[in-house]
Amino acid sequence: MAVGDDNPIMRPVVIFDWLDGPREGFARLETRSGFWWYFRTLATRFDPDDVDQCLYAFSAIPADDASTLEDEFKDAENRSVVWPGRPGEVSIRAAEAIERVAADVQPPSFVGRVVGVTRHCEIWEVYTRFGFSD
Repeated sequence: MAVGDDNPIMRPVVIFDWLDGPREGFARLETRSGFWWYFRTLATRFDPDDVDQCLYAFSAIPADDASTLEDEFKDAENRSVVWPGRPGEVSIRAAEAIERVAADVQPPSFVGRVVGVTRHCEIWEVYTRFGFSD
């Protein structure tokens, strides 16, 4: 299996969309096949009494761009950037990587559901190729 044995923790760092939680962006999610992932909401279960439950699709990020994001955000434990952010909040190199990857998102490698406030993510590998259209 490509993903880790344990349930990794999802840390959204660059957020493009938010509705009762992050809906799209870049997250740090430690798996055996990488740390940085583009995520997008695949499905939502509405909960009128609590936070909606989301099933996320995670797409791989090219190694060079993942390295750029790691350099930029490795210490961003509790600092999410709502994109595009304020001028100077993100380096030009990181901004270019974010824009490049977001414009050419790869098909998802796995899907995941964040479990409660722990941010642990239950994940499943994707065997059927699919993508998103806007």
